[in-house]
Amino acid sequence: MTIYISLGKLQRDAFEKSDSIEERDKKAKQIIESLGGKMISLYYTFGQYDFVVIIDMPSKENLVRFLSIVAKHGTVRTETLETIPADMFYKIAKEV
Repeated sequence: MTIYISLGKLQRDAFEKSDSIEERDKKAKQIIESLGGKMISLYYTFGQYDFVVIIDMPSKENLVRFLSIVAKHGTVRTETLETIPADMFYKIAKEV
């Protein structure tokens, strides 16, 4: 599985329903799990992004499915980063 880091911004509609943010986060976790993934952690942040979620997902296809489901609601915009393990990076760096 691959670790993805998703940086998110809550849109205005998200704040209109701010009493349901916790429920929405639980639903996101359920969707991730239904796609075979795991929500490793979720943090709300100050600055350019409103939250950071770290996801372990079995495939890019399932990540795209999850992001598409979230995007349909129109309350969140995300930028998602794919990670590689540090050991892999070290190995490649030594080969160059």
